[in-house]
Amino acid sequence: MSQSWKSLWKSECGKSIPIYRVLVPESVNQGVIRAWNARGYRYTAGAPSAIMLTGGMRRNFFRSSVLFKGGTGAGAAVTAGFAAPGGLALLSGFADAALTFGAFGGVTAVGTGVFAAVTGPKYLRDPKRLSRKNRRKVGQAQWITPVALGFLPGRKEGRDTDEQRLFHLAVTIARKIVRTRAWTHPILRDHVSRVDLDHAVASIGVRLTELVKLREEIESIRDAGTEKSVETYLSKLALAFTSMADRVLSMHEYYERLTELDQQLMLLHNSERSRELGDRVLDVLSRTAADDSADWQFRELRIDAESQSSVISGLVAELEQTADDFDDFDSRLAAAQETLDELEPTPSSAPSRQKDDRPSD
Repeated sequence: MSQSWKSLWKSECGKSIPIYRVLVPESVNQGVIRAWNARGYRYTAGAPSAIMLTGGMRRNFFRSSVLFKGGTGAGAAVTAGFAAPGGLALLSGFADAALTFGAFGGVTAVGTGVFAAVTGPKYLRDPKRLSRKNRRKVGQAQWITPVALGFLPGRKEGRDTDEQRLFHLAVTIARKIVRTRAWTHPILRDHVSRVDLDHAVASIGVRLTELVKLREEIESIRDAGTEKSVETYLSKLALAFTSMADRVLSMHEYYERLTELDQQLMLLHNSERSRELGDRVLDVLSRTAADDSADWQFRELRIDAESQSSVISGLVAELEQTADDFDDFDSRLAAAQETLDELEPTPSSAPSRQKDDRPSD
């Protein structure tokens, strides 16, 4: 990989403020994911806009919920409103008034029951609904944010970390990947060369978060007696960080392959469109001028689609190799993580502050 991650970060996102909130898919279950998808929430790593967590993500606030809960709540309130005066009238000896209030209360109670019987099943079967168990799961969802990676905004008190910059680059690449034509094209649907983008980006974020926390704990025990050990530990962390940087660079290479495939898909589309237009022109000529020489003339003018098809097949094969290389970093990272676990020092309660080394614009 000829390009370093720092130069790529400077060119792609070095002058932009990091704004992202990426979900770790393994932190919630599939029921939560299905409900969020039904609501249209954009929480994936490749979402084209900034992803912000809202309180509504853990609540059932949508049409069927409002109808069921609002209607039954209002009906219960009205029923109670008639029941209270009726009870007072009965205690006061006004039997006729008590019967009147009781009759109205009974009517509203029956109406509320019918309304609940109609709207309740719709709400319970609504794909947007989160069960009580899933609402608790949403509260435990894990998100990768700039702050979690050591970023603090501001000119004087602000700071940044290499881990945050690297993950910002990964998020930027992911957003570019999902905007390519090839990413949503049928040629890559269920294809081996299509990586699990959410899992890939989230796994990078989780590992980088661990590196940030562990480095701060290591720095907090630095003194004259532990200087040598601290430097050894930090060198091991640098190896793990390099592995993650290689993973992000491989992700960028995957994006470049997709852009090459985009160009070939556009040529293929234009060539197929040219054939269609040529056939239509030939049909018009055959029904009007009856020009026998028009057929071979248009055959020479058409763009041959077979050449684009062969190029696309070759690019898809290269994408498979790139995706395999991208996934191979998981095994390397696991080996590096085992080494870190063996060398992890005793945590300290006083993390050190990291100097802001973010380059000026």
